[in-house]
Amino acid sequence: MPDYREKATRGTPDFPFAYYKMRRGEGFSNMVNLHWHTEIEMIYILNGEAAVNVSEERHVLKAGDIFFINPEELHIIKPQTLPLSYEVAVFSPELLEFKEGHFFEKEFITPLQNGDLHFPRMIDAGHPLYEKVQPIIERLFKYDINSKPLILADLTAVFCIFAESGAMVNFDNKTVKKHSGDIKLCISYMKEHYTEKITLQDLAGLVHMSENYFCSYFKAYTGVTPFTQLNNIRIKKAAALLLKSDDSVLNIAESCGFENVSFFIRKFKEIMGCTPKSYRKIT
Repeated sequence: MPDYREKATRGTPDFPFAYYKMRRGEGFSNMVNLHWHTEIEMIYILNGEAAVNVSEERHVLKAGDIFFINPEELHIIKPQTLPLSYEVAVFSPELLEFKEGHFFEKEFITPLQNGDLHFPRMIDAGHPLYEKVQPIIERLFKYDINSKPLILADLTAVFCIFAESGAMVNFDNKTVKKHSGDIKLCISYMKEHYTEKITLQDLAGLVHMSENYFCSYFKAYTGVTPFTQLNNIRIKKAAALLLKSDDSVLNIAESCGFENVSFFIRKFKEIMGCTPKSYRKIT
């Protein structure tokens, strides 16, 4: 069964690190859709504001804020203001590994890989460690991003600051894994059956919940309603078909589960930033 794990390769096996500079503005798709990955993600806001939903939490990030998403956490990123720009480092805990038996490996890296230890979530100007961490993050993205030794030195320095100060979070992830599993099951079902009619009863039944409770549960965890998520899946599938085929917009809309072409066009523009016909021309 498909899920929402992001399967992109990060760097190389001996240096599992990737860097992205993200810009969001008018005229194109701005939301980073719901997904998860096995790596740690670090976000640094340059300008504008972004809302991040992760593990039933909602945070609004502003310029200068540093935000961590831990391995296997479902998350979604949406602009609060436009334009928005931010930098992202995605890296495997393996990048920070020490030899077996090393105290750092036993006390920090292994628990981090097992999900028993988490990076702190938000480091903003009011956080007691901000003045220590922020200059390292800025240096990482501004000056050191093309140097493997300096990237490793910067990430290790940040990790050591958190470890020494006790900022790393001991975590019992059984409940979160249960919730995450419920959501992953539902969105996997959406992705597998997006061409069909899907009802709220279908989705709630997958996780043995009432329909009303399921709606609240899903939105609390993801930041969007179940049908907003379903529409996102369908629109992304439709966008791919628009590029791969010469089929009509009507036929593509119907093949992706939309019964009303006007609704399809409206949702396409809302999610992708342009109409289906324009999308075909500009991509």
